[in-house]
Amino acid sequence: MNKELFKYHAAKNRDTMRDVAEILNIYPQTLSARLNGRYGKFSLDNIAILRERWHLTAEQCAEIFLD
Repeated sequence: MNKELFKYHAAKNRDTMRDVAEILNIYPQTLSARLNGRYGKFSLDNIAILRERWHLTAEQCAEIFLD
C-alpha cells in the first residue's frame, strides 16, 4: 500500500479522506487504519470504485494498492 500515492490521487480529485470513507461506505477511522496497515486491506470492490472515480489505470492501481 502506497499511502502517499493514495492521498495524492485523492487530493488531485479533490476528495478528502472523509469523502473517500463516505464513498467506500466505511468509517473514517477504518480508512485511516487501512491506510496505515492496521486494519485489513482494501477490497477489490473498493479499488474498483476508486479506480473509476479517480480515472486510474491498472498500473496506477497496482502502484497504489499492491504491497
